Amino acid sequence: MALLALTVRHPVALRPFTVALLFGGQQRKSTNVDAIDSFISELVENKTLKWKVLNNKNRVPLRKSGSPQVAVAPPVVPSRRSPFRLTQIFDDLTSNPLVVNIEPLEQTHIDNLVESAIQEGNGMDVHLLFDQMLEYRRVPSRQVLTALCEYFATETDRKRLEELVELCHVVLPEQTAQSKNFLHYMALLHWKMGNSLKALENFKAALQDCPNETKQDINRLLQSVVDETIGKKSEAVLLAVIELGEFCMFQLKDEFLLCYVWEGSFRSQWFSDQEAARALFDKHAGLRVAISRRLGKLCFTYMQEFNAEPVYRLMELFLKHKMLPQCQQILVRLFEYQYWRRDLRACSEIMQNSIDLDIPLPEIYNRKLLDLLLGRTKAGPRLQHNPAGSATAAGAAAPDPKRKAKSYELKF
Repeated sequence: MALLALTVRHPVALRPFTVALLFGGQQRKSTNVDAIDSFISELVENKTLKWKVLNNKNRVPLRKSGSPQVAVAPPVVPSRRSPFRLTQIFDDLTSNPLVVNIEPLEQTHIDNLVESAIQEGNGMDVHLLFDQMLEYRRVPSRQVLTALCEYFATETDRKRLEELVELCHVVLPEQTAQSKNFLHYMALLHWKMGNSLKALENFKAALQDCPNETKQDINRLLQSVVDETIGKKSEAVLLAVIELGEFCMFQLKDEFLLCYVWEGSFRSQWFSDQEAARALFDKHAGLRVAISRRLGKLCFTYMQEFNAEPVYRLMELFLKHKMLPQCQQILVRLFEYQYWRRDLRACSEIMQNSIDLDIPLPEIYNRKLLDLLLGRTKAGPRLQHNPAGSATAAGAAAPDPKRKAKSYELKF
């Protein structure tokens, strides 16, 4: 009765005790609860042990001194959780060296491994694969082999480049002899090391009596050489590159290098480079003919960049040598460009220049100028390149009215 009285006065506080006393015989202990409790306790202990290990690793050791000093207790600093460095984890995972044996692999698998390592710029994997190539006398396909030679030449790794050439001389003697022991990649290595004249001499020797595939590789390397020369190196190096281009054009009957040098010099912002291009144009009639064949592409490239100034300079060069058909092509493309921009003043000046120079334009351009004057034209379609010349100038058929091109309005 006393217990019931207490429960009436304090029902909430004493209720568990009363339940335990009244129903003690019926209460059962759950083994599942004990198992879960022990599992949670074990997880907490493991977590605590893990952070203790990490704190011991990251803790900075105290400096030891010769004289004994009284140890001062460090100030109590609240523990901070170490930051989660995703980039560091990724670097740790990807910095492991490549573990693979290329001896039982097929050539396609070796090509994929070498090409992937070169594209990713992973020098460690490239060196490991190359060491196995030397050990097992394995050589990749021609395309990957040239990429590997170019990689070693660009990295100025002369030792590995020479070892690769010796390996090719043993495994592929005929191909190595035709490419003159890959002399053009040795020339690229000299160029990257700063020995420009020696590099150009090696390129000149490699170009003589070489197969077409090797010539294409050399021209691709010479493109990067020209790009690194114009506006960046001295005029002496530019003159040496021009001499190599003249040798290719007149001795080897290959106009590619000289035309590429001329285009780069003509587009340069430096006055000395532009004067070199002008002198080349005046000196070589074969170069003028070659540039005439590239006239449409040149004009389209300049106008696509909204830069008509080089087109006018090109017009002056052709006028100087009385090349009127080429001048007419330039005037037509200039008119089309200014008409596309709806520039009435520029179109009028072009028509007046054609009259003054006695270079007549087709009648359709008079009608276009009249439409522009009367405001009967809208913004033209997107500027397009027509390598075969102007279709409207040749009297092409009128466009289908059902097919309307999208019109764009330029905002300047």
